[in-house]
Amino acid sequence: MNAFNLGDYVDVPTRLAEALKRWPDLRVQETKPVIVVVDNQLYVEISCTVWRDQADLKPSVAYCWEPIPGRTPYTKGSEMMNASTSCLGRALGFLGMGIGKSIASRNEVQARQPGPLAEVKPIREDLEQPFGDTTDTKQYASPKQRGMIRALAFEKKIGTTQLLPYINKVLDNKYSSIEALSKQEASQIIESLQT
Repeated sequence: MNAFNLGDYVDVPTRLAEALKRWPDLRVQETKPVIVVVDNQLYVEISCTVWRDQADLKPSVAYCWEPIPGRTPYTKGSEMMNASTSCLGRALGFLGMGIGKSIASRNEVQARQPGPLAEVKPIREDLEQPFGDTTDTKQYASPKQRGMIRALAFEKKIGTTQLLPYINKVLDNKYSSIEALSKQEASQIIESLQT
């Protein structure tokens, strides 16, 4: 198996240093980590907002998930910190810092290299299964729809922790993850957020 060439990837400290040189008044805010469950797998979710200065009307916003437990020696036991670093790297990448052929940072690529996987056990057997089994015919919301929901929620100042309660109120449902939404339900939420 060939190793990935990491020559084009720029690590997060380098991206941040580059951004601070360009925008000395740069500000970064990270949300409180949230634990989400998708298909019986735990993830820590972090979002990060980067303003180039205090008058920045279009800050960069990024979201990252890291599986718990981490699947490599680099991520196991440091899931929240890895999610935080990756999130900042993505937000800076959206501002053009340290990107070439990919927005992924060196840290993200290294963390995903093949190696022994940590054993992943479901927390409980009765947790919602948003992706269902192979006989499930539900058409789930696309990544683009989910991204649109998050972006519109951000514009309406609906934070990460308030988004699922908002979705469940609109749909009169009890989802534990945005990934469980159908395409039709995602369209309903987008329409609701646009009004």
